[in-house]
Amino acid sequence: MEPSTTPPPPTSSAPSKPPATPSDQRPKDIVVGRVTRGGEGPCYGMVTDDGREYALYSTAGTKLAEGNTVKIRFEPLRLKIYCGPGEHISALEITVVK
Repeated sequence: MEPSTTPPPPTSSAPSKPPATPSDQRPKDIVVGRVTRGGEGPCYGMVTDDGREYALYSTAGTKLAEGNTVKIRFEPLRLKIYCGPGEHISALEITVVK
């Protein structure tokens, strides 16, 4: 019997540069962060892990405690109301992350 002469498997080379767009797209209407101003609304404050501050407006009456981690589905705030420092957004859905 003759020894097998199969060629070695092909090797992949490293990419020359990173992809132009991320492979996992993030939703543009969701933010996650820690509550900095809580209460029963309608205004709340939160800050994301990267330090971005948001002023949230919601009429749902959700009770949030300072320090809670929340996931917010939002849209731009169309009311002329001041809810504190940060980017003003209207919270459509607030989920407390356990």
